[in-house]
Amino acid sequence: MRVMNFIKHFILPPSRRCLYRCRATPTPTPQRALATESNNHLISQQSNNLHQKNMACLDTTVHSAGIAEVHDVPMEVIKRPIPSVLDELKVQSLMTTINQESSEAEVPPVDILWIVGSEGGNYYFSFGGCHRFEAYKRLNRPTIKAKLVRSTLGDLYHYMGSSAPKYLA
Repeated sequence: MRVMNFIKHFILPPSRRCLYRCRATPTPTPQRALATESNNHLISQQSNNLHQKNMACLDTTVHSAGIAEVHDVPMEVIKRPIPSVLDELKVQSLMTTINQESSEAEVPPVDILWIVGSEGGNYYFSFGGCHRFEAYKRLNRPTIKAKLVRSTLGDLYHYMGSSAPKYLA
C-alpha cells in the first residue's frame, strides 16, 4: 500500500495529484463547529482557501508547474500544427464562462512553447488547450491567457516528429 501511494504521487499529473491531496484533507462540517458567527467566518475562510488551493492546482501542468507568470498572448502569433478534435459542448461552455467577466478568471491559461529562432525571432506553438483556444478564437478575442514555456527545437521535435521545421529563422 505504501509503495502504491509513492507511485501514485509521481504518476498522477500535477493537477490530479494536488486534487488527490486536497480531497484527503478533511473539511470542517457544521457538526464539528459551534454555530457562532466567528466559527461561521472561519469555516467560510477555510472553504475559500481550499477553493483557491484547488484552482491553483488546476492551473498547473507538467510543463508549466514552475511558471507563475501569465501573459496575454496575441492569438495570431500562436501556431497550432496539430488539428484539434473538439467537444462542441465544452467549447460552448467555455465561451459562456469567458464572456462573464466575473468567471473568466476561472479559465486556466494555456501552455505555449516559446522558441527563439536560430537567427532571432520568437515562435509560439500550442499543442494543448484546444477547447480554450477555440473558445477565445470564436469570441474574436485578440489575446489568450497563457504560460510561456521556454523550449527548444528539440522539444518541438518531440511533439511533431519529422513534421517539425528543421530550423526557425
